[in-house]
Amino acid sequence: MLLRHYGDTDFITGLRAIAALMVVAVHTRAFDGFGWIGEIASDNGKYGVQIFFVISGYTIAATYLKAGSFAPYFIRRLMRIAPLYYLAVLVFFTLIVSGVMGAPYFMQLYDSKPDGYNLFMHLSFLSAWDARVANSLIGVEWTIPVEIFWYAALPCLLAYRLTPRSFAKVFFLLLLLSGASRAIGELWLPKHAAHFMPITYGAYFFLGAWCHHIRDSRLSDASFAWRKWLLAGYLIFAMALITDTGFSAALMAVATAMIIVSYRVRAGRVQLLRSKGFVLIGSISYSIYLWHLLVVFLFVMVLGNTYTEWSGLVKFATVSTATILLSIVTYLVVERPTNLLGRHLSQRFEAGQPGRA
Repeated sequence: MLLRHYGDTDFITGLRAIAALMVVAVHTRAFDGFGWIGEIASDNGKYGVQIFFVISGYTIAATYLKAGSFAPYFIRRLMRIAPLYYLAVLVFFTLIVSGVMGAPYFMQLYDSKPDGYNLFMHLSFLSAWDARVANSLIGVEWTIPVEIFWYAALPCLLAYRLTPRSFAKVFFLLLLLSGASRAIGELWLPKHAAHFMPITYGAYFFLGAWCHHIRDSRLSDASFAWRKWLLAGYLIFAMALITDTGFSAALMAVATAMIIVSYRVRAGRVQLLRSKGFVLIGSISYSIYLWHLLVVFLFVMVLGNTYTEWSGLVKFATVSTATILLSIVTYLVVERPTNLLGRHLSQRFEAGQPGRA
């Protein structure tokens, strides 16, 4: 009931688990007690977001191509992400307005307010376009409007039958747009504005969609050296996690793509990414992502200095455990029912289209 099973691609759910735990790690400074390498690994946990973006690109391609048309696909994707996001936004907004929770970092940075405009921008998924409110409530919510934007935009690129050469051309065009976004942000926009804007991340989503195309065409190709690609993906991932070269985000994305393309299910072998523990955490990873900072806040509020004196590893283990328990509840109460509703609405809409009844 808790586990999301996708057959041979269950390992992608395992990758979601890693991405979610990486984000928890950066906010608990999980590995700071292990010297400079541990500090870098903790800081690089923020690139779990890039892993999510690549996986989302893969999922967008898989679900859109399966749906065959935009509306049924988009209804299902919107119902996958919006209900829990709305709940989290309203919970954090209420805590801040009531004074129970102080103004988060980015609200203080831009001197923004928890007002009607802020709430409207969040609920309309437009907050990414105004840095003053983009990350002002939950502390990680800036990625959700980015996801929604590419849920809508990426199918426009996938509607055409792309050749390997045209895939490469579109990918590099999106890289150029990302660079232009950051350049414009540095020159004319408020601090961090480009960081929140959806066009900055198009290449990650398209890379995930490209992975779907490659994996789909290579699964039956006996000449594809998948073991070497998989090992290379693991090595690049590990290197990106413990080094600070300035390219860790890109390396994480490339490593994730290599793993997605080359991972194969081997009968009789124990595979970590497909283990029940990883699939469980990956299945509730969206809840973990949205709630873990609330759990951190509650620990600080209740325990005060006791919590702050814990080591990073103890904080990580405690916050992760508590967040997983909370996330199981919100998955069962919110995510699973609304996901099923989204699937039902999608099927009804598809059945009602001309020629599909």
